[in-house]
Amino acid sequence: MTSPLFYRILGDPSNPPLIILHGLLGTSDNWQSLGKAYSEDHCVYLLDQRNHGRSPHFESHDYLDLAADLNVFMDDHGIEKAHILGHSMGGKTALMFAHHHPDRVEKLIIADMAARAYKPHHQAVFEALLSAPIHDATERGTIERHLSDRLKDPSMVGFLMKGLRRSADIGFTWRPHVKVLQRALISVVGDVPLAMNTWPILVIYGGQSNYIQPADLEQFEQACMLLESHRIPEAGHWLHASHPEEFYAVTSAFLQA
Repeated sequence: MTSPLFYRILGDPSNPPLIILHGLLGTSDNWQSLGKAYSEDHCVYLLDQRNHGRSPHFESHDYLDLAADLNVFMDDHGIEKAHILGHSMGGKTALMFAHHHPDRVEKLIIADMAARAYKPHHQAVFEALLSAPIHDATERGTIERHLSDRLKDPSMVGFLMKGLRRSADIGFTWRPHVKVLQRALISVVGDVPLAMNTWPILVIYGGQSNYIQPADLEQFEQACMLLESHRIPEAGHWLHASHPEEFYAVTSAFLQA
């Protein structure tokens, strides 16, 4: 089987491989700047996960799918073991992959995500995306105003607009497979296995985010024999975007230790 995932490679192929996995509705583009920084010491693979970015659309989207995609990708690129960094949904993909393929993991970095299930909380975002007049709009501003009116969150709107592209025929389309992702939300916010393990693992999280609670850190501590954790006090869920210098300093030191 050949991996269909879109990817970018940064850095010297002879350096240790680092695979970076984005979050829900994100793309590999979100990690370009940090990817370049990591590429000084690593061969960095920036992936678009299925139903996101430039990767193909499928009717199925759960963590077994995403972990299997990663396994095939590594096979295709001759990567026996890799460091894996995952943010949000990408963090759960990394945990699911490590659970099923522990011998293929060098070190894990989980950014602002726990292994537990979360309450679905993306409904307003998907309703705004699905109701946007993407086929009739003649300019991006029309869609941006639509999202702004419904979400009242400029940073979220800016993030979502990165997934908009002009259609070859008329209007625009969303790069993410919005309808499938909406149907898959229960799976996306669901739990993933976290059994006793000996991976070197760093959990890095935002102090202003509610994704990591004390009980989540306790679960990591009980399961992960080689756990490190780091809290960025002023950061929210998109800690790598809001505090890239601290995020890079902490994660780079962990990878090189």
